[in-house]
Amino acid sequence: MKQIIKEYLLSRAEGVFRVPSGDLNFPYLDPGAGYSGELWDWDSYWAAHALLSVNDSQSKHLSERAAEYAKGSVLNFLYAQEEDGYTPVMVSSGGLFEGYFHNEYRKGTPLNQHKPFLCQAILNVSAFTGDYGWFDLEKALNYLCYYETHQFDARSGLFIWQDDIMVGIDNNPTVFFRPPRSCADIFLNCFLYLEYKALASILTALHDERAAAAEERANALKAAINAEMWDERDGIYYSQDVGFCRTERKVKDVCFYEGFAPHWKTLPLKIRFWGCFLPLYAGICNAERAERLCAHLKEKDVFAAYGIRTLARNEKMYSLEKSGNPSNWLGAIWTIANYCIYKGLLRYGKNRLAERLRRASVALAEKSLREHGDLFESYHPDTGEPFLHAGFLSWNLLLLEMEKEQ
Repeated sequence: MKQIIKEYLLSRAEGVFRVPSGDLNFPYLDPGAGYSGELWDWDSYWAAHALLSVNDSQSKHLSERAAEYAKGSVLNFLYAQEEDGYTPVMVSSGGLFEGYFHNEYRKGTPLNQHKPFLCQAILNVSAFTGDYGWFDLEKALNYLCYYETHQFDARSGLFIWQDDIMVGIDNNPTVFFRPPRSCADIFLNCFLYLEYKALASILTALHDERAAAAEERANALKAAINAEMWDERDGIYYSQDVGFCRTERKVKDVCFYEGFAPHWKTLPLKIRFWGCFLPLYAGICNAERAERLCAHLKEKDVFAAYGIRTLARNEKMYSLEKSGNPSNWLGAIWTIANYCIYKGLLRYGKNRLAERLRRASVALAEKSLREHGDLFESYHPDTGEPFLHAGFLSWNLLLLEMEKEQ
């Protein structure tokens, strides 16, 4: 990676550090441009993940400082947790969303909670500092209990979104504008698997006997993902529709379709988006399935000039319209997608393809800095034209980690 990218990121990195204000009682990490004063679940996780991995002499102080702000981010979320474990997606210091989630929760609105990165965030900071006693363990357990109670489909063994609001990949077609509680999303389930693995590691470090149960829950979810989400014909993992609904109707005293219920647990949502490759990142698939996944990644409809299209170009929903509400993930390049797939390829020894993706990511960042003097939230996959939010940091900081692995 050319020095220009590292210098840019290190010179801007402290821009994600924020002091307590409003509903945010502890120091925290915000995403940078476009989201000032907002603590977001997966943005804060990835920013911390990136900064905690930077420990050379030039930037070690950033890692040490980031640890405190990463701790504060977790503590803010745990402080905002409701009694039943519901933990909001974000906490705001003023602005549009101040108080929104708690108000909706108290109305009884079914809400998606904090995306599955909280236990991983706790583990990252604890492993970095060697301190596992700084957070409320029972609240961390209650957060996962909320998922199990409110966002779990027992028939399939998979987790679901309540609706399409604040699911991270805003307009992912397998969730966006679809019926509530109908989507077992591959993105959601892969990261929940990693949450259970992180929880098991935390409990092991604390010598807590519940570690074995967390490991068992991870294994059960991994098995469900492989059983229900893998498509043997297409050689890829798909999100699944679990929105079964029986039509109740009679003719005289005879009920329609009374005797033969579906024997299948899910219906595949055959849409190729970047989440389909997250089993590589999570280590969920075996070597044979990884090989078949990589065949998709080599296609031009998936791998563009500047990395992985967030939606395959030959999907009917593909669109490169610039949109901020919702953010557009229908094909644009987002650094987080490139990073996760890059790390997944390395996990399975696909070093040549991983290096190709790393170089594409670096080339995009260099082009952005050379032509615009900034990094952005997303980009055109073929031209590198920037889309939204100049100065966006968040997971763009992951380029620092990719730089170390040349």
